[in-house]
Amino acid sequence: MKKLSLKKSAVLFFCLSLLRLVLADQTGMTENLALKTDKPIDIDGILSEPVWGKAPDAGIFFQQGPSEEDFDRFNTEVKILYDDSHVYFGFLSHDPEPDKILGDTIRIDGDLRDTDSMYILIDAFDDPASFFFFSINFLGAKSDGKISKDGQTADYEWDGDWEAVGRRTDFGWSAEVAVERGCLFEDPAESETLGLSLARIVPRVGSTFYSGPLDPPFDFAQIAPLQELSLVGLELGASISPHVITRIESGGETEPGAGIDARYAFSQQTGGRLVVYPDFATVEPDEERINLTPFELYLPEKRDFFQDGPDYYNRPIELFYTKRIGDLYGGARFQGAAGSFVFSGMSAQTKKQEDFGESSANFSVFSLEKKGSPSSAIFGLTAANKLIESQNTGTAGVYSDIPIMRNLRLSGQFAVSYGDHNKGNLAFFLGPSYDTKTFHMHLHYIHLGENFGDNVNQVGFIPDDNRRELDSAIHITFPLKHGLLSQIKYLSNYNIYWGMDGTLRSWRIDQGFDFILRSKFNLSATYTQEYVLNEYFLEPELIFLPGDSTKPARWAKKYIKDFRNDRVKLQSLYWASTWNTFGLSVTAGRNFKSFFQVYEIFEKLKITEKLFTEWNFCFLKYEDERFFKSTTIHILKFIYNVNRNLTWKLFFQSNKAIKKINFHVMCLYNLRPVGTIQFVYQKGTAAPGVKGTQDHTLFVKLSRKF
Repeated sequence: MKKLSLKKSAVLFFCLSLLRLVLADQTGMTENLALKTDKPIDIDGILSEPVWGKAPDAGIFFQQGPSEEDFDRFNTEVKILYDDSHVYFGFLSHDPEPDKILGDTIRIDGDLRDTDSMYILIDAFDDPASFFFFSINFLGAKSDGKISKDGQTADYEWDGDWEAVGRRTDFGWSAEVAVERGCLFEDPAESETLGLSLARIVPRVGSTFYSGPLDPPFDFAQIAPLQELSLVGLELGASISPHVITRIESGGETEPGAGIDARYAFSQQTGGRLVVYPDFATVEPDEERINLTPFELYLPEKRDFFQDGPDYYNRPIELFYTKRIGDLYGGARFQGAAGSFVFSGMSAQTKKQEDFGESSANFSVFSLEKKGSPSSAIFGLTAANKLIESQNTGTAGVYSDIPIMRNLRLSGQFAVSYGDHNKGNLAFFLGPSYDTKTFHMHLHYIHLGENFGDNVNQVGFIPDDNRRELDSAIHITFPLKHGLLSQIKYLSNYNIYWGMDGTLRSWRIDQGFDFILRSKFNLSATYTQEYVLNEYFLEPELIFLPGDSTKPARWAKKYIKDFRNDRVKLQSLYWASTWNTFGLSVTAGRNFKSFFQVYEIFEKLKITEKLFTEWNFCFLKYEDERFFKSTTIHILKFIYNVNRNLTWKLFFQSNKAIKKINFHVMCLYNLRPVGTIQFVYQKGTAAPGVKGTQDHTLFVKLSRKF
């Protein structure tokens, strides 16, 4: 039998994946986490109304904690509906042994954590001091109350207006909960969001599946602003928000402008957006970073028009990267769901890039993905294109993540690029991963053609191509029941890659330990060894050669063929919640023939219920025999939510090496319900690592919603 080549095997794998995508059953999935219903729900514990089937799985409010049993075995589906009077929660709690579910119907307003139960924690934002909580088990025992936001007191005497019914099923148990909006909000008609955290208790295995401070319920050492759930559905039809903006620069130069942001909702699941001359000038600057590699750094997107898209462009081979797109004349995008398929698309026309001598360009992207339950297969495809002066450049690819057996999955991606290079323009990765509660292993083969990135980097992000790469990792967790330590994690990663001609270009070994203390402190130590072929620092180095009997002492040029880098990183982290975090780290070693040290401090702190701050400090010292360099980077942020209508934001950063300063102050006032007025002061611009202009600019922006 004739053997298939590796490339042909990868192509065959993805053809089969796409075939399975087309034939797969549809299980209902959407990106909107709460669905509005026009009819009241009959609370009987059975999610029988058709609207439940249309609602998405809001499992984002459940996250795996550090000590849970196999998360897939106890998969919990969450459905959330709402109308003008109620918020409805539907729970499908899967259990591999339904006959062992624990429960009783005796207790009312008691602790249900020794039974199989669901907990709901709600922050209605109207009460700055308390959360509401509701719990139910499958036999109908109920508990509700209020708990102070410092976690010190619980009021079980509070009785909310709510209904709940639970039932045992052949897959485990289910429950329906209806909470009246009037018991949560002072003005239910005006209340648009609530903070939400969910927990499921499985006492016989000692597991809690939770999000936020429910760890188990009411461990308020982990308190943080709860994840927000919007109770505002897409308004069917169109809404238009024109804006006018005035820009006043140093020297008194004034530049007026205007634009339009229009949205159209075809249904609660599908909508589109059109922008004309969108405002990107008032966006907070990108953050400065230390880069000790010869490769481009990936930067997160901060512009609103590109942020409200899907996150599934983020794949091992990055085919679309919004930072490739500059300022726009205009753009359109759409996204939605049909059954278990989620889709999105975008087309945007950029302004002329006069600084780079580039004409206006069109960027287009389309993505389709099929998802199901956490244990089912994922399939997707993405295509992106840049059209400039009648020349098309871009890429298209498919992605798949398939369960092979319990704990074992097979992932893969295949892509082709086109443009200036039509050879060496294929890329794919393929490999299994194995995960249990305490063990992770993966082995991936990655193939990036020698010209693949040259095309893709017009629309995507490929920091380095021309590689055949093997990447493997083993992570082992050792839980500890007694003492100061709750877990020890061993982390090991091996990476090696060759050029397409077989030349060894690099290998890297990372070994480390994480020590997780019960006091919310984490300590980690990582050692890295690396070999890098010299393809990036080709300048000769002058070295002194001592004389001998045949030649006198002299200076000579020497080209370094390769580098042996190594470094040690020590880090301590206190993590009590998202907004109660403090960390220190020290990294030292050799990097491309120079010795370096990096000292970092970072913190995120909720000062009050309305005031949040974030601070990052980084000091780099870099030296070899010929020179000494150092730089300091400061980043400071403040967010002050004065009330629901007024918000202040401050962003400051400095990079000492290039004498760069960015200062960004924004004041936003909501003129409910008609629009907003915004004032922004900026000092300094330009991308990270570039000083740019250090002028002062004031923006005044007024928007109106129709």
